Amino acid sequence: MRIPRVRVAEVPWLCAALALAVVVEVGLRTTTLPRLARAFRTPLAVDGSEAYADPAVATLLPRWAVLRMHAVRRVLRHWPFGDSCLRQALVCGWLLRRLRPVLQVGVAKVDGEVRAHAWLVVNGAVVDPRRAVSSYQPLTAVRTGAA
Repeated sequence: MRIPRVRVAEVPWLCAALALAVVVEVGLRTTTLPRLARAFRTPLAVDGSEAYADPAVATLLPRWAVLRMHAVRRVLRHWPFGDSCLRQALVCGWLLRRLRPVLQVGVAKVDGEVRAHAWLVVNGAVVDPRRAVSSYQPLTAVRTGAA
């Protein structure tokens, strides 16, 4: 069995990602997504305006942000409840909160089945480790009542 190498600089972020993943898991089962997203300082985008920012800009994230996102991916890859894009986005959102991330959710029809995807938008940059954003239409709020 191969034991993966862990750099000393990653240890605090691996621990933080693990603790946050536990909180996200509880939150997904006990509250609404908008409330959970706000609690993680990653407000849910409801107008779709942030959804199609330039994915190439994501490479311009600061090194500290990339290190934290890598830690989240490492932890959630082994997460017993699944490595969903929503879990990744929420945990990353908290760790990148000083960059003011926005959580975007989108849907797509794949082989006759409706699928959802979640990603972050940070300063106009799409942060999506799965690079699937272009396949999804962002969800937007529907206004009810007379305008």
